[in-house]
Amino acid sequence: MLSNLGWPVFCGFAVWICFYALIHQGSLGHHLIRRYFAGHPVEYVEAAMFFVGVAALAIRMMQTIRNYFSLRLVRLPPIPPGGQPAGDCNGLLQTLGELPERARKTPLGKRLHDALEFVRRKGSADGLDEQLKYLADLDAIRLQEGNGLVRTVIWATPTLGFLGTVIGITLALGGLNANLLVEFPQQAMEGLLAGLGVAFDTTTLALTLSLVLIFFKLFVDEFETQLAATVDTRADVELVGRFQELGSEKDPHVASLRRMAETMLQSGRELVECQAKVWQTAMDQSQQQWSRISSSIGEQLQNRLSESLSKSLQLHAVELGRIEATAGEQNREHWGHLQTSMTQYAKYAQAQHAEMNNQTSVMREVVEATGEVVKLEKALNENLSALAGKHNFEETVMSLAATIHLLNSRFDVGSDNSRQVKLTKEKSKSQGRAA
Repeated sequence: MLSNLGWPVFCGFAVWICFYALIHQGSLGHHLIRRYFAGHPVEYVEAAMFFVGVAALAIRMMQTIRNYFSLRLVRLPPIPPGGQPAGDCNGLLQTLGELPERARKTPLGKRLHDALEFVRRKGSADGLDEQLKYLADLDAIRLQEGNGLVRTVIWATPTLGFLGTVIGITLALGGLNANLLVEFPQQAMEGLLAGLGVAFDTTTLALTLSLVLIFFKLFVDEFETQLAATVDTRADVELVGRFQELGSEKDPHVASLRRMAETMLQSGRELVECQAKVWQTAMDQSQQQWSRISSSIGEQLQNRLSESLSKSLQLHAVELGRIEATAGEQNREHWGHLQTSMTQYAKYAQAQHAEMNNQTSVMREVVEATGEVVKLEKALNENLSALAGKHNFEETVMSLAATIHLLNSRFDVGSDNSRQVKLTKEKSKSQGRAA
């Protein structure tokens, strides 16, 4: 509705306004243009209808050219040898749906879509040729209906011209004055002729504009006819012979038998699906029952294991308590023995320490005695040296022995035999050195 009436009227009135704006501004100030387009109110209406008709034809011309160049975008897959089954219509419709929008809206795209929908709904390609012819007739009817506005403008424009002429003659004759005709007949005739000239200009303009619209429409109709023929040819090439037709005039029951066979196959398929669903339901029920049994067995097993573990843990706890008490008792006994041993060891260490102190005292006394012996030895050596000079050696030896004996008796208290041995050895050494 908008493309057939709305846009032409809108565009036509827009051009009409611009045209008269140029006339009144002086851009189109030629006297013929003013005379034939702005000399009478009817001429304004005729010009408006003319521009609306031109806009409608121009829009249809552009649509036809666009559809013509879009035909190359509409293609179906090649026809396989032996044709295709009617069930492939869904794939072909999907192929058409994937085409660009401008290709789907072309007459060929719509024709193929409607024909494939017919085959899909019917389930067979029987009567496809008649359906294609029917669709072609519908397109022709739509084409004629689309030209209704242009046809109306073409026949209404001359009618407006004649109406303007009648109105002009009526006004011219009504303006005549009897006194003016008697007194100034020439002036009255000039005014009458001028009025009639302006009145007949509306008819002249209307007929001229109608002729322009007629030739323009003829040109557009030629393009549309060529496009319709191309669409019919392409539709026949794409669809005729594509689908398998089992029935014919000689044997019309083949299609019925095929439909019966397809129905039986469909019933068998549904039966298999139903049986599969039954089996699936049975398996699901068995699985659910097995799950419930497994859950029950698991719970029972868990309860039994819990009871057994509880008893085992109790026995284990009792045995651990007994073992812990026994180990504690053994540890206490061991620590008692260990404490006793440590006490004895402390006593032994204390006694050893006292003995070590005694030994240290003895060693200190021995060291002191040794110092004294060294001193005595030094004195003895000095005495020996002196005696050697005086030839009193024997007396000196006796005196030395008495001195040693005195020393031995002095150190008997708190000393042992080893020290006496050492002193004896020292004595023998001293004698040796004296000798």
